[in-house]
Amino acid sequence: MTLTGAEDADVVIVGARLAGTATAVPLARAGRKVILLDRTSFPSDQLSTHVLVPSGVSELQRMGALPHILKLGPAQARYLGVTVGDIRLRERFATVDGIDYGVCVPRYDQDVCLVTACREAGADVREKSVFEDVLWENGRAVGVRYRHNGRKYEIRARLVVGADGRQSRTAAAVGAWTPYRGSKNGRGFAFRYMDDPALDTIHHEIYGIYRSGPRIVLTLPSSPRGRLLVVFMTPADDIPRFQQGGERFWQEAVAEEPEVAERISGAQNVSQLRSTRKLASYYRRSSGPGWALAGDSGHFKDPVAGQGQRDALRHGRLLGEAVNAVLDDPAALDRALCAWEKNRDDDTRSSYHWGNRESRPDAPSALIREVLRTFGDRGEGRPDFSDTFNRTRKVEHVIGPSRMVRGLVRALAAPGADRRGILREVAGEIPTELAIRWETRFGGFRYDGWAPSERPGWSVGEPPRPRTAEAEAVPQPAP
Repeated sequence: MTLTGAEDADVVIVGARLAGTATAVPLARAGRKVILLDRTSFPSDQLSTHVLVPSGVSELQRMGALPHILKLGPAQARYLGVTVGDIRLRERFATVDGIDYGVCVPRYDQDVCLVTACREAGADVREKSVFEDVLWENGRAVGVRYRHNGRKYEIRARLVVGADGRQSRTAAAVGAWTPYRGSKNGRGFAFRYMDDPALDTIHHEIYGIYRSGPRIVLTLPSSPRGRLLVVFMTPADDIPRFQQGGERFWQEAVAEEPEVAERISGAQNVSQLRSTRKLASYYRRSSGPGWALAGDSGHFKDPVAGQGQRDALRHGRLLGEAVNAVLDDPAALDRALCAWEKNRDDDTRSSYHWGNRESRPDAPSALIREVLRTFGDRGEGRPDFSDTFNRTRKVEHVIGPSRMVRGLVRALAAPGADRRGILREVAGEIPTELAIRWETRFGGFRYDGWAPSERPGWSVGEPPRPRTAEAEAVPQPAP
C-alpha cells in the first residue's frame, strides 16, 4: 500500500464520538486545525448505557449538540426514582447550567448529532479512516498514519489524542495499554428498548432504579419520546443466560422483579437484546510527550453509576480548552496535559470507587436499606441522593459519616435485626470508607497502589496488534 502524502494539523484525534468531538469543538472554535479520524461511517451503533443526567446534558449544550439532540424528540427525565423493597424515593434533579433534565438517546442517533456539532465548529471529521500508528520524533508523538479507501496517509500534528474507546489502539501505540490500576466487575449488563406503556404519565419523566435481590434494573425514558430503555445490571454469570436463553430468560428475569414487571407491563415494539460482561474498571496513563488519551481510552468506571458519557464529554472539552493556548510550546503543552490528567483523576476518583462497590453482585443489606431510607427524611422532591449521579456533590459528601451513623442506628433498632451481622458488615466497610477518603484527600497522582474498593482478577485483554502488522499477516492470493 503506497503512502499518498502527509499534511499538517494542530491536533489529530483518533475517534469521533463523545470524547473526540468534545475535545475538538473548543479547539476548532479557536481557529485551530483539528482533524478527527473514525473507522466507522455515521450513523453507527455503540454498546453503551446511553444515559445523560443534567450535568451531562449541559455538556451537550456547551458543544452545540443539544439543539440537534432535541430535534430527535427525546423524553426529558427530570426525576430520579429509587425503589428498594419498601423504600421509595423520588427526587427532582438539581439544575446545572440552566439544564434540569436528562436525556437518553441511542448512540446510533446521538453520535450523529455530536459529529454534526463538531463539523459546525469547524473541525474536519473523516469517516472510514482507519488509524494505523503514531508517528514519533525524538520520543515525542508528532502525528499519525492512517488508511482510507485503500491508501495510506500521514498527518503531522502538535498533539495526538486517542479517543477510540476501551480497546484503544492509540493507547497501545503510545505504550499505555496496560492500566496502572483497575477492578474486576462482578456484574454485566443486558438491555433493550421498547415502547413505554407509561407514556404521558409522570413515570415517563423518571429515571428509575429498582433493586431487590442481586440485580439492579434501570428504566430510562429515551428517544424518541415514547421509547424506554430497560437495563439489567446483573451478576456476570447471568450474561451467558441472557445471551443463550434469549426472550425466555428475559421474561424470567423480569418476572423476578415485580416492580419492574409492573412498570413495563404491556410494552410493545421490543428491540433486540444486547449484553456484555467485559466491564473491568481501570485507569491508564493518559498523557505523555505530545499525546493524550480521552474518554474510555484512558479511564473507565462501572456503568451502573451512569457517568461514562458525562465524563467523556466534560473531560474531552476540558482537554481541548487546556491545550489550545500552549500547542505551539511543547514543554508547556506537556505540563498542561499532565495537569489535565490529574484534574480528570481528581474529578472521577469518587465515582470510580462508588462504581466498584456497586459492581459487587450482592442484594442490598439491611444497613444499605436503612442508609438509603434516610434520604426520605426531608420529604419528596428535593435533590439529595440524585446529586451523586448529577455530580453536583461527591459521593462521600452525599453519603457522609453522619448519614451512615443514622442508617446504622436504624438498622440495629429494627425488629428482628441481625445485629451481629450488621456490625460485621460495618467492620468490613469502615476500612474501605477510610481508605477512599484518605485517597481522595491525599492520594498521589497516578496512584499505583491498591484501594479496598478494588477487586483483583481484572483484565483488559491483550493489546491490539498494529494494523500494519495485521495487513502483512493477511494471506495473499497465489499468483
